[in-house]
Amino acid sequence: MNMSEDLQRPVTPEELEELEDFLLSDKTSENSMTLDMLDGYLTSVVIGPQPLMPEEWMPYVWGLDDDPDPEFESEKEAERIIGILLRYSNTIADVFVADPDSWLPLFEQCSYPEEEDRMIAIESWAYAFVLGIELVSDEWKPMFEDDDASGLMLPIFILGRIDDNLEVAAEDELDEWVDALPEAVSGIYEYWLARRYKNA
Repeated sequence: MNMSEDLQRPVTPEELEELEDFLLSDKTSENSMTLDMLDGYLTSVVIGPQPLMPEEWMPYVWGLDDDPDPEFESEKEAERIIGILLRYSNTIADVFVADPDSWLPLFEQCSYPEEEDRMIAIESWAYAFVLGIELVSDEWKPMFEDDDASGLMLPIFILGRIDDNLEVAAEDELDEWVDALPEAVSGIYEYWLARRYKNA
């Protein structure tokens, strides 16, 4: 199997756990993403207006501009972790290509010991989705200027507490916005897919 074929292999739950352990270890900065953040961030990256190269999005996985790069123990570990990262991005993209309506955020595929942990995961996911938008914010402008399409972002803004004016009043209301998220994200994917074809 060559490297190109290897990067197309779906990432496994065990590999995601390995990646999460690395992200939370002292080998990365305190500002590195959690796995829930990474899922939201990569979802934004792969469904957005234009394909992004790994060198454009990967640095922010490890933290802010002035944070140190991760301290890999060896070249083998670096290849392993970066390979999982790239395959995770491809795995998310493959779901949308195959069946956008089947997509679910990572926090809907996991269980959490406490409801507070689930709440943190949801907010982290949505916040990181917006971080992905900010990578190429100018390219996202057409959607925000479209009265119909801009509404697709509402669940993300509410769940990520992006705007203080958009507050979730109660837990049952939170669940309603969580339930609305897959359709909204699928709609965002379809919006940009149509524009990509139109501009091709």
